[in-house]
Amino acid sequence: MTDHRVKSLLLAAGLGTRLRPITERIPKCLVPIAGRFLLDHWVDALHAASVRDARINTHHLPQFVQAYLNRINRSGELTLTQTHEPNLLGSAGTVTANRDLADDADQIIIIYADNLSNVNLAEMLRFHNQHDDPFTMLLFHAPDPAACGIATLDDHDRIVDFIEKPDRPSSDLANAGVYIVDADAYRQVADAGAFDFGFEVLPQFVGRMRGFVWNGYHLDIGSHENLTRANADAPAHFTHRRTFSAAGLRPAVFLDRDGTINVDVSYLSDPAEMKLIDGAADAICRLREAGFACVVITNQSVVGRGRITEDQLTEIHQAMHRQLADHGAALDGLYYCTTVPTTTDRTVIEDIDRKPGPGMIWRAAIELGLDLTQSWMVGDMISDVLVGHNAHCRGSIHVATGQSTTTDELPADVSFRTVPDIGAAADFILSAAVATT
Repeated sequence: MTDHRVKSLLLAAGLGTRLRPITERIPKCLVPIAGRFLLDHWVDALHAASVRDARINTHHLPQFVQAYLNRINRSGELTLTQTHEPNLLGSAGTVTANRDLADDADQIIIIYADNLSNVNLAEMLRFHNQHDDPFTMLLFHAPDPAACGIATLDDHDRIVDFIEKPDRPSSDLANAGVYIVDADAYRQVADAGAFDFGFEVLPQFVGRMRGFVWNGYHLDIGSHENLTRANADAPAHFTHRRTFSAAGLRPAVFLDRDGTINVDVSYLSDPAEMKLIDGAADAICRLREAGFACVVITNQSVVGRGRITEDQLTEIHQAMHRQLADHGAALDGLYYCTTVPTTTDRTVIEDIDRKPGPGMIWRAAIELGLDLTQSWMVGDMISDVLVGHNAHCRGSIHVATGQSTTTDELPADVSFRTVPDIGAAADFILSAAVATT
């Protein structure tokens, strides 16, 4: 808690090129880690520090960030606004473009939102308010100091030297990409018209900024290797934090279409061939009555192969919706991918949206406000089981009503449950939900 008026600027406009192909469809700040979006962790940290006004810059796929912000803003406890950059301005350039953020504020917390950190921002604010310098930099112990901006501290935690990516690091205390800046200093940075924080701004504050050393978890989510590491580490380091950003999220059941909801017809191309599997509508009704969103996630290479058009696919889906409605059932969303695979191996991710790629699930979670940690994937193929695993859902369920009933090719670390049909899958999911309440 602080008596000072504090706002925040989250820097999240980067393209995330090293995380492609994931970031071709999902902005880097919304890449899920262990079932929660990267941005969730910063929103939770700001809320815990009683910061109630924040701004986030965007460039790539801003519509997904806006969908996320809309949900957070509905709480009324934290106001997040988007500042869009058609052309990237650089970390310091974003401050220049958002000079007005210092209006009616005493301090601004600037956060590089592509890092995963469990830093306690309230503690960092207390530290900042106990010294007289206008700038505080978050520091962590870097395993590879030569790849970071390195700071040297005196006995009073004042930064007396800072070098971006030094050839010979003087310490392992690295810039963690979180700064608390007094409003006047923030305006000074904005008026300088610089582009890059590390090379142009920070050296100007050497001798008048302090270092707040964080010995907790901190990792740059800038590579597939680090993203894999973060997914493994997150459950141990973040379960204790109150998840403000999870408030209002719904659990979901993601459903394959052919062989799960409807009778599997190879390359279904005629609405007249759409026929629900017995019990499918009832299962969807029961799941939705229990609070689960029901969302279809389906590969439809039949479009990519040119056998039908997207308009014809829409007609097929309309037939499915009508049949479900006849039994009082409805879906909360439907996502499809038309990519044509180049291999018959259903364990390979060729397109982040094509199952077993998790892209469709991740986009549904952003747009519909879904809690992946409490969600399930149900389908008849190994790609369905794997997409639930790859999206970090709570679990995957394999149904035996489709043409592909073998799961022999699944990696040993992928856990799932096999049941006869979607009705049995609903029974299991509802029992598991009761067991955790």
